[in-house]
Formats: sequence, C-alpha cells, structure tokens
Amino acid sequence: MTADGMAPVTPPAVADDKIRQAHAAFRSWLFETALPAWGDAGCDGTADDPARWGAQEHLALDGRPARPGFKRMRVQARQLYAFTRAALYGWPGGAERARGIYRFMLSGLRADGGWVSRLTPEGAVLDRTADLYDLAFILFALSWYARLDRSGEPVRLARRTVAWLRATMATGNGGFLNTLPRTDGPRQQNPHMHLLEAALALFETTGDDADAALAHDLVELFRTCLFDERAGTLGEFFTESWQPVSGLDGTLVEPGHQYEWVWLLHEYGRLTGRTLPGHARSLFAFGRRHGVDPDTGLVRDVLTRDGAIVRGGARLWAQTEALRAEIVTHGPQADNGAQIVRIVDNLLGPYFTGCPAGTWNDQLDAAGHPVGDKIPASSFYHIVAGYAELDRLVNEARPGA
Repeated sequence: MTADGMAPVTPPAVADDKIRQAHAAFRSWLFETALPAWGDAGCDGTADDPARWGAQEHLALDGRPARPGFKRMRVQARQLYAFTRAALYGWPGGAERARGIYRFMLSGLRADGGWVSRLTPEGAVLDRTADLYDLAFILFALSWYARLDRSGEPVRLARRTVAWLRATMATGNGGFLNTLPRTDGPRQQNPHMHLLEAALALFETTGDDADAALAHDLVELFRTCLFDERAGTLGEFFTESWQPVSGLDGTLVEPGHQYEWVWLLHEYGRLTGRTLPGHARSLFAFGRRHGVDPDTGLVRDVLTRDGAIVRGGARLWAQTEALRAEIVTHGPQADNGAQIVRIVDNLLGPYFTGCPAGTWNDQLDAAGHPVGDKIPASSFYHIVAGYAELDRLVNEARPGA
C-alpha cells in the first residue's frame, strides 16, 4: 500500500537529507506525542470508550479539556479526519477514536438529510442551523472515514449530504448559501474552498465520476468569480452577484487561503486530469512575494490585494498550507528543499514548543510571540494534512516507489 493516507508509515529514503530529517522529526512529534495527547485529553469519553462523546472542542492553555458547553460539528468532523488518517497510517487507537467521533457526529444528522451546527457535550442539539463551513467538513470527514469503515454507510451519508446541499442551499448564480436559515452578510469563499476539498476526497474515495461533479462546479466558481486574474489573488468576501464587497473587506487576501487553493488546484488536476497551472502559479507567486516574512519565513495572516499588511501575525494553519503548496509547486527542486525544511522547523519550533506536549501555539503575533487563550482542536486537521503531503513527497521519492 502507498503512503497517501491508506497505509502505515514507512521509513523515508529521499536524496535530500534535510527533508528526510525534517520528515522524521515531524513524524516523531505527530505519532509519538501529538496523537497520544489528543487521543487522551483531546477526546471525551471513558477508559472503555475514549471517544464516546466525540472530541473536545478545545483545550485550556495547560492542556486540560476546557469544556465550553458546546461542540461544533466542524471540529468533530476535523478530528474524525485526523484520527481516521492516523488509523490508516497504522497508529494504534486511531480507529477506535474515529469510530467514537463518527457515532457522536450522527447525533447531528437531521431527519431531512442536513446536519446541525452545534451539539451539547453529551450530543443533544444546540443549534439546528445548517452551516456551509460545517457541511464541508462533515462531507470531508465522511469521505475519509469511508476508507476505514467499508460498510458503505459513510459514502451513503456523504452522497446524501451533497444531494441535500444542492437541493436546499445552492444559488442560481453558482455556489451555496452561507447558512440555512439564511443570514445577512457577504458571501464567502472559505467554505466553498473546503467544500472543494471535501468533494475531491469523496471522488478519490469512490472513483465514481458522478462524485466529481461538485468539484468541477466549485473549480468553475473559483475560476469565474473568486479569482482576480489581474492581481493573481483570491478574494474573501463577495456580494450576492459575486462581486468583491465594498470597503476594506473587498480588498482582503489571506495568504494561507491562497496556498490552500494552490494545493487544491494541483489535487484537482491529479485526480481529474483537468489543470489550471496558471492560476496556481499566480496564487503561489503572490503568497511567496507578499505573504511570507523574509526574516522568519512565517506566513502572515491578512493582506490587501496590493500586498499591504493588514494583520502581520501568523496562524499555525497558514504554515501547514504553505507547506502543502510548496511541495506540490516545487518539491525539493527549486531551492534544494530549503523552504520546505524552514516551514517544518517553524512548526516544530515556535508552534509546537512552549506549550503542553503534543499541543500547539495556534497564533503568533507580529513579533513572533504566542498569543491566545486556548488550544483549538480544529488545528489538528491542518497539521495532519500538512504532514501527509510531506510524507507523500518523501515516500514517492523512494527508489522503486
């Protein structure tokens, strides 16, 4: 079996020793420290059933469960993905925790085929709103969990979710509503981006061309509405007619999202054979030119379309998305892998140290100091996905792979 999330980790053998060493260090932290921590304090259950009530929403800064009184479905779904992928890599305990989170998530399945947005810690419904961001991650998690649970139920639920989305939240000019019931506010690219990731995961799981239809639609939305070809940037907030909103919000660019789309467009090409290399290059070039602090290598939070810094801090998730984008764009060739190694070093340094073992500092300020009042579980999805792309790079470089 391969190292694409479907098999145990195998020792890397890649020509670039620095990338090999970075991969080994990341692997050690993930499998020996982080997964045990989040499989224990990060799950909510008993000794016999460690994820009976799903995953914790977040941890306090001392590493203990914070128990805020609610659980968002998006967090449950992200943790289902993380433990599913860990199980597919061969991590003991991953399958058990994934099963528990999956069972807990079913408490949020609505009778009409949609999903609620929030549950109580025990699984009662707190908020029946259907939120596109939540739905994207539910679809994503179901698509991955189907590779572990071969009963057919996760795929059936994933397809039912897509059908429900199309029937109830699709709009006449492309894309979907942010929420149902509908709320005020601009249309957002972010949930559509994650919905594309979910659609690609479903298609890769099933191999059925019909499951790729949603991905095709979302890439077309990106190409015609979300992407600014002149600036080579990705907008965040739009009017009902998919025009950038007025004021500062219409000019905002998040380098982390630019990098996510770079990876998604490459993944779309890998799975469907339909490529948009010019779009990916433009997004990547803008991110590298304006979004990365040249002194630290950290990816900044928010810019404007002309590259001006709006928020100069650095969220953890943006670093893992830069890692994925760097790998699919250049691999180790462009600068002998130095940027890949630098990103991993930043993760293992300021983000994964100075906090309880196996957890992270989720946000650094503009001076590089940790800030924040919690350790969000939601970041684990980004970490696991970033590691998986590095693992694929290393293992595909093995002789005879």
